[in-house]
Amino acid sequence: MLKIYTTILIFFLFTFSLKAQFIQNISDLKGKPLVENLSSDISGSPYLLDDWLKGTVELVNKVSYKDADLKYNLYKDELFFKNPKDGSMLGFALPVAGFSLVIKDKIEIYRNGFPEIDNFNKKSYYQVLFDGGSKLLFKNHRTLLEVKPYNSPTTEKKFVDNAIYYVFQANVMTKFKPSKKDFLEMFKSKSAEIADFIKNEKIDFKKHDDLVRVFVFYNSL
Repeated sequence: MLKIYTTILIFFLFTFSLKAQFIQNISDLKGKPLVENLSSDISGSPYLLDDWLKGTVELVNKVSYKDADLKYNLYKDELFFKNPKDGSMLGFALPVAGFSLVIKDKIEIYRNGFPEIDNFNKKSYYQVLFDGGSKLLFKNHRTLLEVKPYNSPTTEKKFVDNAIYYVFQANVMTKFKPSKKDFLEMFKSKSAEIADFIKNEKIDFKKHDDLVRVFVFYNSL
């Protein structure tokens, strides 16, 4: 099963790179100055990770840039890059269609262009966990919450993580709760096989890799 999953992942990463018709050097990438207007009294960070992450960016004009230093702002749902000339943070002059990030020797793929759902639009980025007939998408977005601690006269602001899963199939977005019940409901035609797989493989619904394994298994039937 691991071999099947690895093969599909490699194929997906390969097709991701093929979508970009032209590969450019990051030093040629044009950006726009970052306007940061968040106050300093907010606890937490708006970014996926505060450190710069290596990755590849594909713009809407099908031009891609490799080996870029990137930061993904989960609060603004916006990607930024490091200016190789002076180290400053810049926004992209052209919209970004998709990007990849290298995190702890793993590659995470993000894309937009999916139909509107909940508070998200076609510009919203989703992490693509599985890219088959049914795409498994993960939306990690950060919101700003104001709380008033007990017996405190002042309020505090902090960033809060929100995690949502979606399945994209036949041009329709469906919210998906990682659970045995939702898997069996979604894959009704193969529910018996899926149930056995979940039991035998001891699927942990809190792990992305395990969720992907179920999708891979279903597509192999």
